[in-house]
Amino acid sequence: MNKRAVQRGWTAFRQALVCGYLLTSLTSSAQPAAEDYRALNQALLTQHVLPRYQMLATTAASLAADTAAACADGRVEDAEMTRLQTAYGDASDAWQSIQHVRFGPAELFMRGTRLAFWPDPRGAADSQLRALLQSGDPARLAPDRFADNGVAVQGFPALERLLFADSSEVLASPSAEAAYRCQVLTAMTRGISDMTAGLAADWRSFVAELEAGDGAGGFYETPAEVTLDLFKSLYTSVELAADHKLARAIGTRIEDARPQQTEAWRSQRSLSNIRLNLAAGAAMFGGEAAAVEGGPRFADLVDNDLRVLLSRAFRQTLATAESLPAPLEVALTDPDHRPQVEKLLREMLALKTLLAQRLPPALGIPLGFNALDGD
Repeated sequence: MNKRAVQRGWTAFRQALVCGYLLTSLTSSAQPAAEDYRALNQALLTQHVLPRYQMLATTAASLAADTAAACADGRVEDAEMTRLQTAYGDASDAWQSIQHVRFGPAELFMRGTRLAFWPDPRGAADSQLRALLQSGDPARLAPDRFADNGVAVQGFPALERLLFADSSEVLASPSAEAAYRCQVLTAMTRGISDMTAGLAADWRSFVAELEAGDGAGGFYETPAEVTLDLFKSLYTSVELAADHKLARAIGTRIEDARPQQTEAWRSQRSLSNIRLNLAAGAAMFGGEAAAVEGGPRFADLVDNDLRVLLSRAFRQTLATAESLPAPLEVALTDPDHRPQVEKLLREMLALKTLLAQRLPPALGIPLGFNALDGD
């Protein structure tokens, strides 16, 4: 990927997005009032956060039930494996649609990290999963002991390895190894189901307490602080997709691409994950960026110039992601599709910058945060 070409493309994209906005005031004419923050928080928490965490819990429960049924006789035949892979996809999609909301109950018990230990530069998932499989010890799979096997084997990345890597033939055979792998699969999916059920329940309690405490509850001093956490979630939806899920794998040139650095290369769901992350961010922003029932959303708290600017940026970036032929793992090294991948990264980085620079002043919330660290 030629650096000058990248810089020219980046500059042109940003200029196309911001030229109209820079001709107007860079700040909103009036910052939101306390009742605006409360209304936004209530709408996002009840219409965005709660339904998505409940969908995660529902799909995870189905995945656990399907796994238990498929492994009832100690093996997984081809038709059952296809059903488990489909159930995995449903639960994974639900996770991708809410993983950007990382505050409140999502911080408890490291549930977010346990559900998705990724990126994993040191290969912890491989080593922990290998140790678990080689042990052949059913006692390590008991609900009260499974967490002792390591955080990297408790969530979707480790489950993907078992369902999409080299396990199909092993799991289909009538053997002790297949029986133990079935037990591992059952323990993993049960753990994911338990974690997500706990998340959904805790979020319901969390939101109820916020509503009972005039929009702040006992967790925040003002509703504006809740809005800040929700803004971090919006920003994180784009930052995750850009910095972690694509920039790590793309390389500076096509020869430097690293397809196995994508998030879900085994199941070839990496591009779908990016699309879901961006769509979740667009839904939080609202405006012209996504069809949203109810409201308000962030777009309703800013002036029309900024609303149009960010709506256009979300819409264009989503369109680029949707136009890419899946799988991303192939497009990264395909000369015909590589330019579209590079375009997507430029647009996501530009969108991330616009969110960081434009929304906080308009919303009257502090600058200088790190969304992924929660600072």
